Amino acid sequence: MKPKNTIALGVILVVGTLVVGMQGLMAQQDSIQYHQIDGAVIYDHDPSTQLGDDVFGDIIADMENDRPGRCSHGGPVCLEYPNGDIAAFHSNTSGHNLDGWSEYALSKDGGRTWKRHNKVQYSFDAYAKDQLYPVWVEEGLVTERGTIILFLTHFRGVGGGIRIRLGTIKSYDNGATWTAFETLDGNFTGYPLSTAVAGETNYVLVDSNVGERQGAGPHVLYVSRDDGRSWSRRSALSLDHDKWYGTMTITADGRLLAGAYTEKDEHHFYYCISKDEGHTWGPQQKAYLDKMIRDPELAYLSGKYYLQGRSGHGKEGGYRFVLYQSDDGERWGKGIIVSGDTGHPDGYSQNCIINKYDDDVPNELMAVYAIIYKGHDTNEYVYFIRPDGIP
Repeated sequence: MKPKNTIALGVILVVGTLVVGMQGLMAQQDSIQYHQIDGAVIYDHDPSTQLGDDVFGDIIADMENDRPGRCSHGGPVCLEYPNGDIAAFHSNTSGHNLDGWSEYALSKDGGRTWKRHNKVQYSFDAYAKDQLYPVWVEEGLVTERGTIILFLTHFRGVGGGIRIRLGTIKSYDNGATWTAFETLDGNFTGYPLSTAVAGETNYVLVDSNVGERQGAGPHVLYVSRDDGRSWSRRSALSLDHDKWYGTMTITADGRLLAGAYTEKDEHHFYYCISKDEGHTWGPQQKAYLDKMIRDPELAYLSGKYYLQGRSGHGKEGGYRFVLYQSDDGERWGKGIIVSGDTGHPDGYSQNCIINKYDDDVPNELMAVYAIIYKGHDTNEYVYFIRPDGIP
């Protein structure tokens, strides 16, 4: 990227507990332009994009130019590998359907530059064998021992296909090689939505199926304590069955915070909390969000909670990509518009903590999300949140 030598000035907005700085701060390191929020800054490495523009972030899947007519939004997943590489998985499909495979962008320099369009070989081979039975990467985690686990869904049928198998592949060498596919739990299937790691305990949250009715069952929690070799169902969450999508994070005091949304009430994030490692869950609660939410994604970083997603669907103020911040994970400040495009219904996203394996660099949050460039076709972008100001 070309260095940026000027400062874009704005107005600092103070809104409740959330201080949103629309002032682009000059940074010497990497010529990054930062935008202040309470206790942290949001930034990307592209001087041509500003927070709140129709598009904000570093492009990591440029379908518009590299693969015209293709869509990237399926199953966005991001992980930092134990060697410090960052992988951002997404789909490569024709339109808003399953006709394609999963691939990933890879960064070896902390998200500054990316090698794009690397195929997930297992997924691509499945598509090449039979296009009516594609396989997508839909979740992932890295265990405390450094094992990378991808959660893959086998589908049947192009265009809103049916989930027929859920399982994992694993890598013990930073993604160089992968194990054979293994089912998560026999014939159980569903939509893997979110993961968390607490020491030797690895969690995956799944919106389960009832027969072939996708998302018609409860949100359930699966756990592995043997480095992902086996998984067992621990509990069903207290979320109503009409809540869909879903997300989860570990709180500052070790509780599990999980939630989802309903299209019937996009001004609230519905959530529940477990105080005993997911064995039992408190009652479903709801938190008001001023700019709505769809496909919510949670994260915790350095004393702050973050919630991101599309700002509703098809309503006034909808379709934008919005970020919320909280001190406790239950009461949320006014939303920050990350990308302001209101003309296209997208914003499928995920986030992950990076710099975990570098003691000299503070942990940051990286978010990956899709933005439509035409029709149903999308590109993929990333942006970053760094705590405690600019180093």
